[in-house]
Parts: sequence; structure tokens; C-alpha cells
Amino acid sequence: MDQEHFGLLQTIDKKVDEVKDKIHNVEIVQVRMENDLKYHIKRTDILEKKVFDIEEKIQPVEAAKETIVNISKILALFAGICIGIITILNFFRS
Repeated sequence: MDQEHFGLLQTIDKKVDEVKDKIHNVEIVQVRMENDLKYHIKRTDILEKKVFDIEEKIQPVEAAKETIVNISKILALFAGICIGIITILNFFRS
């Protein structure tokens, strides 16, 4: 093998080694990213469970709120009717 071919093979070998190093670095980053992804998936699952638990606990409060709102509307209507009757009675008394 002549010197020119030997130099070309060395250059190719060097480039192949550089590519291998870059691939190795990419693999290291990929492993880190996969671990980070697993961690974030775990956190998301925990947070979703907490949100579901909170929603379950809030349902009775929401139902009670609706009941109180409806009762308040009925009481306001009743108070309005009473005030109207009292106003009419006072008008006819004078």
C-alpha cells in the first residue's frame, strides 16, 4: 500500500472515530432525556390523581352551592312578595 492510500485510510479512520464519538454523545443525551421523560410522566400522573381527588371532594360543595343559590332565589322572591303586600297595605291605609 502506498503512502497516499495509507494517509487516506487514516483520515477515513479518524472521521469514523469522530462519528462514533458523536453518536455516543447523542446516546448519552438520549438516555438522560428518557430518564427526564419518565420523571415528568410520573409527576404528571401524580398531579392528575390529585386533581381527580380534589374534583371528587369539591362535588358535594358544588351541589351545596347550587342548593343555597336556589334557596336564596326563593327567599328573595318571597321577600319581594312580602314587601309588595306590605307596600300595598300601607298605601290603602293612608
